Amino acid sequence: MLGDPQLMRAVSRINQRSERQDDLNKLIETYVDVGLLPQLDNRNHQVFYGRRGTGKTHVMKVLESTLAEDARRTVVYIDCRTLGSSSQFSDAELPMGRRCLALFKDILLMTSDALLEHIAEAPSARADQALEALAALGEVIAEPVKKYVEQEYSEQHSVNSENSASIASSMTASLDAVSGTFGVNAGYKEGSAASAATKGVVQQEDKIIFPDLNRTLQAVLELADSELFLLIDEWSSLPLDIQPYLSEFIKRGLLPLDRVTVKISALEYRCRFTAASDNGVLGFELGADIATAPDLDDYYVYDRNPEHLAHIYADMLLRHLSSELPEGYMRDTHRVSDAKQFASRVFTERGVFAELARASEGVIRDLINIFTKAYFNAHRRGRESIDKRAVLEAAQQWFEQDKSQHLDDQLQEVLSRIVHEVIGARRSRSFMLPRDLERHPVIQRLFDARVLHHMQRGYADKDNPGVRYNIYSVDYGTYVDLLGTAKQPDMGMAEVTGDDTPAEAVVPFDDKRSIRRIILDESILQ
Repeated sequence: MLGDPQLMRAVSRINQRSERQDDLNKLIETYVDVGLLPQLDNRNHQVFYGRRGTGKTHVMKVLESTLAEDARRTVVYIDCRTLGSSSQFSDAELPMGRRCLALFKDILLMTSDALLEHIAEAPSARADQALEALAALGEVIAEPVKKYVEQEYSEQHSVNSENSASIASSMTASLDAVSGTFGVNAGYKEGSAASAATKGVVQQEDKIIFPDLNRTLQAVLELADSELFLLIDEWSSLPLDIQPYLSEFIKRGLLPLDRVTVKISALEYRCRFTAASDNGVLGFELGADIATAPDLDDYYVYDRNPEHLAHIYADMLLRHLSSELPEGYMRDTHRVSDAKQFASRVFTERGVFAELARASEGVIRDLINIFTKAYFNAHRRGRESIDKRAVLEAAQQWFEQDKSQHLDDQLQEVLSRIVHEVIGARRSRSFMLPRDLERHPVIQRLFDARVLHHMQRGYADKDNPGVRYNIYSVDYGTYVDLLGTAKQPDMGMAEVTGDDTPAEAVVPFDDKRSIRRIILDESILQ
């Protein structure tokens, strides 16, 4: 089966990033909902989290398509990586207001373009008025604010003594084309007396007046008979210092409107929606201004519901392969028509697929990459289906190539200490940390690097009342990476070098009774 040329091409063509898939139908066909989409398909302002590779962009794209099914809605998808210019992001010497305003205007201009398209393609009864209101909105966004300022000063004039009694008056006007200022000078002089002068200056300031923005945008939406849904993806790609200010702009400019809904996807530990200021809180107040939707990571913890997650992952892989094959190819050629048959026929047994599901650690991009490597590993060795050895070698290779090499010396050292303590000394893969260490920079970076994984938050241990813990597990790849080395854990693990590998899990499961005895403190992170 693995030698099928068409199947091999399909495996190699699976897109590992949703934004690289330009066919929206394929994105919809390959999407498997785990229960998040119904919680986002509403008119609430929401933020939802998920680590890199968990499928946030895929969710956003499918949500965009779902929302757009209602012809009255204008749906705008914005990738924050495309906003602004490099100078606006990196030049900290520029005023913060200027940096944020440029990004906010980018969002507004993309919104304006989408509204124009909506009015043209689905015109309301007052479409002409909507276009006029949209033109007014364009002026609010693009036109600088002008104000007239009068300045007074005095000048000394020397005169010829013969004409000391002469009286003269003059008025001059000038336009400074560079600064955009218009000046009028009026004077009265007698002999060598000082003359008074008044200069009127028209100053231009690049800013947005929020009441004007609220009024004109609301008018456009009412006249176009439309609701605006703004889907902001890759929020965490914005610099941390900018994020609270841009949040404030969105809060003042968009959130007050009853016809506007904002959805944001972000990495939990790489976003900063709120900051303190002299006038109070700056940015979003989570829970008050904008709600927090469920975290994608919470849906993909394998140990909570193994059979269900294995089915979800098998369905995902089958859909991705089927999208790259002729219609019905897997069913007609290989008798694979559902997730259960996929796990049984493409793999030597379903237990092997379960190991693949565990190795992915809830990250869909890792699932796809480990599956691809395991497929070609088994094919290279002449196997008809993917065996456990292929999965383990693929998981080890993916850990070394994608995860381990991106850790700096500090993270490598801390991870090594955790692995030595948890796997080596405690014969486990999971451990507990006091919840107040959740925001520790080292824990956040290891979590973002996908070498530590959340198993449960806020766990209450009866032996330590009053203290809440988070349960973490070290990456499957760290465990497999020890196989065949002097540091291999002595846990009765089966050899995996041959083909007749037993079906039992190579990387053992943990139970909470054993985890309760493995409590690490801040010293291991130093």
